[in-house]
Amino acid sequence: MAIIELQESGQCHPATAQGSTSQNSTSAEPSNAVMRLRRPTRARAESSDVTALCLFVLVVTLGLWWQHGGVTAIMDGGTDRLRAFGQLTGLIAALASLGAIILTARPAFLERRYGFDHLLAAHRWFGITTVIFVVAHSVIGTLAWAALAQMSVTSGLVDLLANEAWMVAALVSTTLFVIIGLSSYRRIKNALAYETWYFLHLTGYLAVLLGFGHQLSLGSDFLVDRIARWWWIGLAVATIVIVIWSRIGVIVRSLSGRLYVTAVSREAIGIGSIHVNGPSLRRMRIAGGQFFIVRPLVKGLWWQAHPFSVSAAPTTAGIRFTIKELGDDTPNLLNVKPGTRVLLEGPYGVFTAEQAAGSPVVLIAGGVGISPIRAILEDCSPEQQPILIVRLHHEGDFAHRVEIEDLIRARGGQLHLLVGPREWFAARDPFAVQNLTTMIPDIANRHAFICGPASLESAVVKGLRKSGMQSSNIHLERFGV
Repeated sequence: MAIIELQESGQCHPATAQGSTSQNSTSAEPSNAVMRLRRPTRARAESSDVTALCLFVLVVTLGLWWQHGGVTAIMDGGTDRLRAFGQLTGLIAALASLGAIILTARPAFLERRYGFDHLLAAHRWFGITTVIFVVAHSVIGTLAWAALAQMSVTSGLVDLLANEAWMVAALVSTTLFVIIGLSSYRRIKNALAYETWYFLHLTGYLAVLLGFGHQLSLGSDFLVDRIARWWWIGLAVATIVIVIWSRIGVIVRSLSGRLYVTAVSREAIGIGSIHVNGPSLRRMRIAGGQFFIVRPLVKGLWWQAHPFSVSAAPTTAGIRFTIKELGDDTPNLLNVKPGTRVLLEGPYGVFTAEQAAGSPVVLIAGGVGISPIRAILEDCSPEQQPILIVRLHHEGDFAHRVEIEDLIRARGGQLHLLVGPREWFAARDPFAVQNLTTMIPDIANRHAFICGPASLESAVVKGLRKSGMQSSNIHLERFGV
């Protein structure tokens, strides 16, 4: 094994793997009495299947609108055109809102195909579409109603609210959608406490429910066409089932599994680990690099969602989550007592060694990003010749160092440490093409797994692409959506 340490002087020199295991560290390789948990199965749903299903739903919905004279009304012009566009924007808003709810529920058949971060990104675009078309539907629908009644726009809106069932609910639904959309704007979102933002988004379920009542009671298509009515009821029921199974079901299954904290250990300066086990652990399927939403069932922590990656290959001896002390909550997490019940949602993510399909790999981590990278390393084989690059401010920040050195040695890999302050590296980019190709001579033939701060991930991706690595061979998960 070769370890390259890049110090502030800018000199690179090989060093031997040395050091002693900390008192609370976990063995790099499990003993014979400990069994590796089974890995998750690949998603059965192919991308083509998902695309075909989405197209089917869209075509049927637009076909029902067409059948009820939507296209003819647009061609006729005048008030009929306004009414037809009002119906069309309402239908698209309804479809988009159901899609957004399904995506945020992260059902396994989608999450195991695309990954948590891609579902969140898609959810954001579905949400934007919902808000835009809900507002358009409200404006166009009000204009159409006022024109038909030969009233002013203001009088038409008052007449709608006063005399039509579910219109007040529809106005509340539109208001909620607009508030949710505004709260998702990055500057506003960053100014809000996460809990405030989260509970605002929970009102999205109420907004959809209120809008759905208005859709069935006032939509002319549903008043005269039983097929259209049951089509939308079926879509709503399917969405409810997916949400209950994916969100509520996973919580119920976790609670019934009686998972609990077995130990809390210190790994490096400001970094610690929570170890979890329980009767249901043997039934789980987890891959290195995946993460869970962790909720210790204690006062002040149970209602907060904490996403943490597993930092070692999960075994029947337990799961380990490595955490950096940031903010107010993580120090409290590292103070929970053994025996504390834990609720786990997951595992989530496709940031796993499986993505490399047995090809040689390079693993690049910054700070506490070493946690999922260490777990992925454990799932790599010697044939993959793993090269690990770790970016640190201080060597004391290197969590699980002894374990990682043992894993690298066992797989015949290489470890490169990039140690120094950010200001020093700004002038000596370690991820420039020349530096990357020196550390990774066969860079074009490898798959890269990257985990760390967004700035590090961006710099690494840019350097890898310039060095000849294909974008499809670069793997990372982003959650800033």
